[in-house]
Amino acid sequence: MRILEVQGRYSRLPLRELISFFLSQGKEGEFWDFKQEWHTNIEDLIKDIICFANTVHDENCYLIFGVADNLKLTGMSKVRRKQADVLDAISNLVFAGDNLPSISIETVEYEGVELDVLIIHDTYKTPIFLKKTYGKMKQGCIYARIGDRNTPDLGNAEIGVIENLWRKRLGLTKAPLEYIFDVLDNKLEWVASEYGYYNIYMPEYTIERTNNECDSKMWQGADEFYSYAQTNESTSYYMMEVKARGTTLERYQIMILDSGRLSVPVPEWDYIQLDEYYSDVIGYKYYISGSRTERLMRFMYEPQNSEQRWAFSKLERITLFFVSEDEKNCFEQYVDYNKSELKNRIEASSEFDYIVAENDVKTNGYKRSLRTALVLKEMLEEFRLCGKNLAN
Repeated sequence: MRILEVQGRYSRLPLRELISFFLSQGKEGEFWDFKQEWHTNIEDLIKDIICFANTVHDENCYLIFGVADNLKLTGMSKVRRKQADVLDAISNLVFAGDNLPSISIETVEYEGVELDVLIIHDTYKTPIFLKKTYGKMKQGCIYARIGDRNTPDLGNAEIGVIENLWRKRLGLTKAPLEYIFDVLDNKLEWVASEYGYYNIYMPEYTIERTNNECDSKMWQGADEFYSYAQTNESTSYYMMEVKARGTTLERYQIMILDSGRLSVPVPEWDYIQLDEYYSDVIGYKYYISGSRTERLMRFMYEPQNSEQRWAFSKLERITLFFVSEDEKNCFEQYVDYNKSELKNRIEASSEFDYIVAENDVKTNGYKRSLRTALVLKEMLEEFRLCGKNLAN
């Protein structure tokens, strides 16, 4: 298990992988708790949910049912709760500001034992607290999760914890780059300017088109194989800078596709070696869900715009979209194992036979790259289907 991944955006990892990591720690933690059975008293369950919702970190939290105190996998023998019942119980309470914790429940078979996993989804609307007393939880009191402990029933979180929960709501617990990319999801927080965008709540956080003349000249009128998947292959590029208080934090190359229909960050490159001597290596383009490049792409792409939607559909056809770095790595192993089939399917394809680039070498190379992309897209779907069948 890669500890660094778990300490980062680990909520994107598969549940089985997360459970394996939690069990390997030999204890409960700030993100997770083990229960042998579901809570008999719904009030106790809701208190656990509220405590896990009130955490300063930016991760989902997990209540895992079917695991004894000694971490032995026992499964559940008593009554299990349904997601709808828990959601109903939460919605019947009176929360300050109508800020309710968000939850979901999944059932996972792990090492032959069925476990229920209640996921408390991360929120920035902390602290979450009741406006009306419920059971032992008092109105106005803030219950939180610190380490492997919850705030006592009749108590209140320490002032430092409460201050940090308010800081989380105001976006003050994040580094500028992390904050910028997290709020990209809400396009209403961003205003278009002459050179890009600025955040309405933090105007010092901007995403700007660079004025570097060398950058502009270097990529004017350039094209790539993906240009020829568009209606019009006309492609140009510019650089976009993510800034905080005038300091450039990161730079991204932006491509303008289909003679101006669509502007998005250039997908990442990777390569597949088709023979053992590296004499036949072919590249492909991809995005990984949740990566900064992918998040900026989703921010810039406006699917309600029919022109953009048309161009994006062409890009999507020859670009691989991975759900995680793990999936990409596993898929590359799958492709390596099926290398002969990949080559045969590329050679058998007649897709994009109509394209003509500026010379024969480029034309043949672009055709092969486009056909490779289409075959890899097909193989990715087959790989995912294979994974689902194995899971079942």
